[in-house]
Amino acid sequence: MSDQFRYLFSPIKIGPVMIKNRIFVGPHGTMLTDNDLVMDERYVEYQRAKAKGGAGLIIAGSFNVMFNSRNMIKIMEGYHERTVPMLTQLAKAVHDEGGKLFCQFAHMGRESDVELTRQPTWSASAIPSTTYKSVPKEMEIEDIKEVVNAFARTAGFAKEAGCDGVELHGASGYLFAQFVSPFTNKRTDEYGGSPENRMRFSFEVIDAIRNKVGDDFALGIKMPGDDLVSGGNTLDDMKQIAQMLEETGKIDFIHVGSPFYHGMLTVGLGMQVPLGFLSPYAAGFKEAVELPVLNDMRINDPVLAEKILANGQGDMVGMTRALIADPELPNKAMTGKLEEIRYCIGCDQGCVGRVFGKSKTIACIQNALAGREKELGSLEPAKQKKKVLVVGGGPAGMETARVARLRGHEVTLYERDKELGGQVNIAIKVPIRKEFGGITRYLVKQMELLGVKVNLGVEVTPELIEREKPDVVVVATGSRPPKSRLPGANQENVVNVRDVLQEKVKVGNKVIVVDGGEGHWQCCSVAEYLVELGKNVEIITPQLFVGMDLVTTMDLLPFYARVRSKGAVFSPNLALKEISGNDVIVIDIYAGTERRIEGVDTVVLADFSEADNRLYRALKGKVKELHAVGDCLAPRRAIDAISDGYAVGMIL
Repeated sequence: MSDQFRYLFSPIKIGPVMIKNRIFVGPHGTMLTDNDLVMDERYVEYQRAKAKGGAGLIIAGSFNVMFNSRNMIKIMEGYHERTVPMLTQLAKAVHDEGGKLFCQFAHMGRESDVELTRQPTWSASAIPSTTYKSVPKEMEIEDIKEVVNAFARTAGFAKEAGCDGVELHGASGYLFAQFVSPFTNKRTDEYGGSPENRMRFSFEVIDAIRNKVGDDFALGIKMPGDDLVSGGNTLDDMKQIAQMLEETGKIDFIHVGSPFYHGMLTVGLGMQVPLGFLSPYAAGFKEAVELPVLNDMRINDPVLAEKILANGQGDMVGMTRALIADPELPNKAMTGKLEEIRYCIGCDQGCVGRVFGKSKTIACIQNALAGREKELGSLEPAKQKKKVLVVGGGPAGMETARVARLRGHEVTLYERDKELGGQVNIAIKVPIRKEFGGITRYLVKQMELLGVKVNLGVEVTPELIEREKPDVVVVATGSRPPKSRLPGANQENVVNVRDVLQEKVKVGNKVIVVDGGEGHWQCCSVAEYLVELGKNVEIITPQLFVGMDLVTTMDLLPFYARVRSKGAVFSPNLALKEISGNDVIVIDIYAGTERRIEGVDTVVLADFSEADNRLYRALKGKVKELHAVGDCLAPRRAIDAISDGYAVGMIL
C-alpha cells in the first residue's frame, strides 16, 4: 500500500461495523429497477464493481419507505417484503468483495411527485414545493405515526437481508429536513416551534428503528450543513441539532448532505462547484460531535480525499461519482497507480442528467460500463488477434484503441492534428470547462501504457490504408460545423464556435451567438468565453429559454448567474432569418414578427454538427472489416462517442 494514503486506507469503526478503509459510495439514483420498483441484477452488479474496486462502504439507495414518497419513475422501494431477496443478493455481493453495505431510507415529503403517486404529498406544514409545484398536506398525528412505522419496517427488511446498517435521508429538503427546518415547519403542536419539538419526528423514527433492529446494527443520518434558504437552519443550528442526535446514544454517524433543492439549484453540482465543497460543513460537525462524520460531494481525487481526512474535515470520504467514473479508483490509489485513474470530470451528463433530468438509467461519460456491468460483462481476450487501424484520436478513436488493445489486438492510431483529443481540446478553452480535459488525459495515458502505436499529424487516405493492410479499420474522424444556407451566412463576420474557441478568427465587440437549437454547452460556453473577454454578447435561441438542456445537469442557474451578471443578453423564441452586413434579422417563431439587430460585429453560429464520414464512405467495400464510431457515425456528445468506442472495441 502506498504511504501517501495512510489516512484514506486506515480502517474505521462505525457503531458495531468495522470498515476496511475510509472510502464510501454514497446513495444515488440509478433507475436500475424492475417494474415493481425493486432493484434488479443490474444494480447488484453496478454496486459489486465498486466493492470489488476497493470501496470500504456502499450506501445503497435511496429506498422509499412509502408509496406516496416517489419522485422518480423508477426509484427503488424499500417498504415491501418483496425487496428482501434482491437486497440479500446485494449484501452478499458487497460482502463477497470485502465491503460493507448500508441502506439509505427516505420519505421525500413535499418533494414527492403527485403525478407519479396520484396522492397528495405530505409535509410538516403546507409550504409549497417549488420543485414539483404542489401544496402538501400538513401531516396529522396519525400520518406521522404511519411514517415512523414505515421507517422501522424497512429497516427491519434491511437487517433481515444481511445489510450492516441504515442511513436516514435527512438532507436535500426531504421529510426529515422539512420537520427540522423552520423554513418548512410552521406547526404549533408538539412537532413545531423549538428545535427540540422540530426534532421530535426524527427522534421517534430513530427510537422505532432501534427497537426494531437492536444495537448490533449501524444507524446514522444524512443532514445538511446549511439549508441555504432564507429562514432555514444555518451551520450553527445544524451543529446544535447534531449534538442533540449524539446525545440520544442511538446514532452511530452523521453524513453531511445537500441543502434544500432550490438552494442547491443555485449552486449546482458540476464543474463550477469547488472540489470538496461540503468540507467546511463536515469540519463544523467534527467540532460539535464525537460521532464519525461522513464528508461527501465533489471528492474526485484520492489525494484530495487524503487531505480532507488529514485536515479533520471528516472521518470518511464519499467518492460516489468518482467511483462511477472508475470503480477501481481505491485499488489503483492503494497501489500507487494514480496516473491510471479515470477521474470524474463533474460534467453530470450520465449521472445527474440522465437519472434526474431525463429519467433514464445511469451512465458515465468516462465509463461506458457504468450501469451496464451485467449487460456488457468484462473484457475478454480476443479469440483471434487482429491488426487494427484506428483513424482519429478523439474520445471515440482512443476508446476503441484502448479496448481493442486490452483484448490483445495490435493497434495503430492515426490523428491528423498534432495532438490527441479531438473536440475535447476545443471545449476546454472555456475556463469553466477545464475539467472536461480529464477525458483525454486518461485516454492519452492509456495509449502510452498499453503500447498503442500513435501517429500524429498524418492525414489518412485510402492509399495509406492499402499500404498498411490492416485486418480492421475503425474510422473516428469526428464531425465538422455545418454550412449554413441562410442569406448572409457566408460573410466574413460570420464564424463558428470551434474557430472562435481555437482563436482562428477575430471576434468584434458586439457579438450575436446563434443557438441552432441544441440548447447545450456549445452555445452557452462560447457565450461565456466571449463575455469573459469583455465582449457585448446576445444569445439568440429558438427554444423557450437559453441553455434549455442545462436544466438536466443542474448547470442552468449557475450559468445564468455567471453570464447575466456580466451583461449578456438572452433572447429566446427567436430564429435567425438573415445576416446583412452588420445587421442581423431574427424572427419570433411564435408571433412571426421580425427584429433587426444593427451594428453587429460578429455572428457566431452554434449549430448541430455534421458527420465527417468521407473516409468511411471511401473505404466501404475496400477493407476486410470496417467500423465507424463517434461523430463520424452520427454527431452526438462525448458520452456517446466513448460508448461507441467501447462497443466496437468489444466486438473486434
